[in-house]
Amino acid sequence: MAADVGGTFTDLVAVDEEGAATRHKTLSTPPNFDAGVLAGLAACCGGSLKPLASLLHASTVATNAILERRGPRTGLITTEGFRDVLEIGRLRYPRLYDLSWSRPEPLVERRLRLGVNERMAADGSVVKPLDEVSVAGALDVLEQADVEAVAICLLNSYVNGEHEIEVERLVRERLPGAAVSRSSAVLPLIREYDRTSTTVINAYLRPVMGDYLGRLAEALHDAGSTAPILMLQSSGGVMPAAEAAQLPAFCLESGPTAGVLAAAQLARARGLDRVLAFDMGGTTAKAAVVMDGAPAIAPELELGGGISSGTRLTRGSGYLLRTPTIDLAEIGAGGGSIARVDQAGGLSVGPDSAGADPGPACYGRGGREATLTDVNVVLGHVSPTGLLGGDMAIDSARAERAVAEHLAAPLATDVARAADAARQVAAAELARALRAVTSERGVDPAAFTLVAFGGGGPGMAAAVADLLGIRRVLAPAGPGVFSATGLLGADLRWMATHSPLIDLGAPDAAGRLGDALGSLRERCVELAAAGGYRAAELEIESVAECRYRGQSFEIPAGIPGGRVTKRTLDTIRDRFEALHEATYGHRDPTSPVIAAVLRVSAVRANDPITLRETQAASEKRTERRAWFDGRWRSVPVVRRGDLGRRPESGPLIVEDYDATTVVPPGWRCAREVDGALLLETSR
Repeated sequence: MAADVGGTFTDLVAVDEEGAATRHKTLSTPPNFDAGVLAGLAACCGGSLKPLASLLHASTVATNAILERRGPRTGLITTEGFRDVLEIGRLRYPRLYDLSWSRPEPLVERRLRLGVNERMAADGSVVKPLDEVSVAGALDVLEQADVEAVAICLLNSYVNGEHEIEVERLVRERLPGAAVSRSSAVLPLIREYDRTSTTVINAYLRPVMGDYLGRLAEALHDAGSTAPILMLQSSGGVMPAAEAAQLPAFCLESGPTAGVLAAAQLARARGLDRVLAFDMGGTTAKAAVVMDGAPAIAPELELGGGISSGTRLTRGSGYLLRTPTIDLAEIGAGGGSIARVDQAGGLSVGPDSAGADPGPACYGRGGREATLTDVNVVLGHVSPTGLLGGDMAIDSARAERAVAEHLAAPLATDVARAADAARQVAAAELARALRAVTSERGVDPAAFTLVAFGGGGPGMAAAVADLLGIRRVLAPAGPGVFSATGLLGADLRWMATHSPLIDLGAPDAAGRLGDALGSLRERCVELAAAGGYRAAELEIESVAECRYRGQSFEIPAGIPGGRVTKRTLDTIRDRFEALHEATYGHRDPTSPVIAAVLRVSAVRANDPITLRETQAASEKRTERRAWFDGRWRSVPVVRRGDLGRRPESGPLIVEDYDATTVVPPGWRCAREVDGALLLETSR
């Protein structure tokens, strides 16, 4: 089974021994998200969890803890003189002329960022021994503040972590209940700010994720299940829950990653070489590029800075996470995003969301704000009576009241035009996320097929595609739980990293690179063996993050397999320079190339799962009043399983258990053999 926990809905997919799939969607249950997972698991399993063989899991628990600052009081122990690294960062200011903008407050307040007397040189030699008296003084402050988590990040510890190991021992003796993260274990990579930020995020999340995964595992055990829990990593692989509880920073973007994996699996199955994944849920929307069946991997991610993405062009506005992440952009625009009119008469949608509790006004759970879902109900684009096959009632009168009060009245217009304006603003916001991974990086979005999923994706896809010049949209079968199907096809992955700083042109480069890769491979195999997997089951993937000498940032280039030779070094250089030219527009054949970071992964491949439409055609159609192109129309409403292979022209509304697909005028829609909906436009 797979469970994908979002801010509004929890999506579940179960696959039995015969390959038959069951899907279920339920409201999430913040702050105890595990309760919603268990309810959904029981619904898929017929009430008993004993048949459960394994649970693959993705969650926004960690992401929300960062964005909402719901983590524990955390302390930082660092080298004396470096307590302000978190605030100095990379000295980037992404909004140069916005005097009202300020960076989010660090996750560790300054009084709990403490320096200790010690110093390691860049080569790992000891310049100044660790002063345990200074450590004891720092622990006095942390103990008095009653911190629940401690991050340890000392200068140059990525080369020699002995001082960090000793500090960790002293912390555990003095603060036995605190969750401890040291940088030499979490991220043994060069760059003080990157390592400090990532280690602090990991420490901040450990109590949150540890408690959550612990409760979930205990509940499964109490329900009679011995199934292991495998947590999706931001890089696309899964790890055992016990490891995820220790290294939650590596799972921070697990929810968005699952959807991109599913889109990549679909692209490979259909032979699509250019796919733009568009995942719109209740709280956020995500976008990613999939080329030749594989998503791009970014070496880092910045969270909490408005639009979260893997590009350095907008760096400096959030919390830096220096871990491999599927390269995507995320924005606060989902079905539950709140639409409002400001004092100047400006209309906006998001980034704040009504979430699952109280949810949109039309859910009838106490929500009073006008959300994008309420807007779509008012416009007739979403059923005015019920969702999830009728299991979830919709109150259209509440939606209309919310839009009338919060949008129409301030804008001095009627309800339909106010709702239409909010939908257009939302479409523009969603297009912004898609541009962040395409046109802002020199890629034309019109050359791609837009794969739209999530509960809200198929409903907004055509409107967004019109803004970007995209002519082809694919809404896969089971779009509302599509991310969960990606989880079921995720590979097991163990990773090890090192910062060797190897000049690829040096006489000893091949030997140094071969030795470093060998050590990292052994570490990965050891990690896999601890989980019960043999070396023969694993595939090894190696990446070198390279830069020209004198540059500040690296670009990841794949390392060919086999023994490291001069040809291996030339191949790495060629791949790096091609990527450098594609990214920055030039290459420098005369400059030395430095392999600053090595990443090795041991991968156990998994087979993807494809949901197919099993609903028999009944040819029952209805019509309802819906707003398109500035006026009300009588629009056909059809179930996905009743739609034929021959394209039908819009306006048309296609309803499914877990999502609604809106086909506006100028678009055509047909159902493919696998149940996916293909939308095309001649505009």
